[in-house]
Amino acid sequence: MVKLSLPRLPGHASPTSTPTPAWLPLIFFLPLIVGIITKILRSKYIFSEYQSVACAGLKALSGQPIYALNLQCEGMRAASFVYIPGVAQFAAFFERLLTEPGFMVLYLLLYVAAAVALVFVPLLGRKAPGHWRDKLPFAVFLSGSGFMLGNIAVILHGIVLAGVLAIEISPWLFVAAVVVTAWVKPIFLTYLMVILLLDQPLKRRCQLLATGAIAGLAPMAAFVLNGGELARQWYDLLSHYVYDVTPGVGFFGWLELVGINSAPVGAKLAYLVFAGLMTLSGLVLARSLKLNTRERLWLGLSLAVLLIPRIMAEDMALLGPGLLIVANRAAERATKYETALKNAPGIVFALCAVALAGALTGLADYSEPVILLGFSLFILWLGARFSNAPFRLLALRLTMTLGGARKSGSTVN
Repeated sequence: MVKLSLPRLPGHASPTSTPTPAWLPLIFFLPLIVGIITKILRSKYIFSEYQSVACAGLKALSGQPIYALNLQCEGMRAASFVYIPGVAQFAAFFERLLTEPGFMVLYLLLYVAAAVALVFVPLLGRKAPGHWRDKLPFAVFLSGSGFMLGNIAVILHGIVLAGVLAIEISPWLFVAAVVVTAWVKPIFLTYLMVILLLDQPLKRRCQLLATGAIAGLAPMAAFVLNGGELARQWYDLLSHYVYDVTPGVGFFGWLELVGINSAPVGAKLAYLVFAGLMTLSGLVLARSLKLNTRERLWLGLSLAVLLIPRIMAEDMALLGPGLLIVANRAAERATKYETALKNAPGIVFALCAVALAGALTGLADYSEPVILLGFSLFILWLGARFSNAPFRLLALRLTMTLGGARKSGSTVN
């Protein structure tokens, strides 16, 4: 009789179990592979989001409007352009210098380099703590559509990753990387969580945070204050996609699941409470689990991804290592009575397995928001476990509130 064994959970090894085949974790790459094949077969959708940037650049060159629900340029199937005019002007500069095909080659080179780095470094490289087999389940969050649509966010996440790898040279290099990405997508300022978790004096961290936040928000603030009608057009178009079309699989997506619109002020205040508790949890875990510098960096990246209120398919490449780090460290600190804490790595693995099942059954639109909510509640739970009593009660109350909202399905008009 052939002896069967369950897959080895990350952080747990049994001396009596049959070794898991080395290829088994590779099944978590199936959603990426299937997604890429699907997009290739539907070639008209490939790189459509690059075309929105390229088309906006061409419109800027000719003095035409760049904000429209149906942005049209000859020979392109462009998505709507939702960034500030400076991004279109940047594209226009290179299209004037290199022509549009030349700009596409430059964009493609940066894009491929970023995509390869975002797959290799967090999952297979030695720069991210943990064994590669334990990290591979997070490959389930690599979306074929996220990579094949050509969204500029892939390049931006690659810039953040480069900044993290250079942070040991100087934290200012990382801050500069985040600032550049925030000029395109201001929400990337969540990556300043990495600075907050550094084991450095509070004054220095505040200097880095303040500089990054001010410099990152400056272009958008200047446009909003001085852009007039153009700024209103941009905000209306952006709001349409963020709140009505694709709220994503993060905080806004969780609200969408229970029928709550994320546009009202109340939803944004709830997000600020959530972000505050996640930040406190990160600080507690970094200190209580005695994480080293590299572990703090990757925990900061994981929390930054979870704090993006509108997480899209291309935003999750840097999610995994930090979650695995705190799960393994927490399991090491568990007492003999804390069964759930001992199995923290198994909880993370189980969530990845559910995400895989959702992706392979075509239910990713429903499973991914729930899984990312699960990761967030996991962090809040660990933060409550290793914190003092007041914060523990506050985090548990938030967990119960989110759980209750999930069950009730109440709506806000």
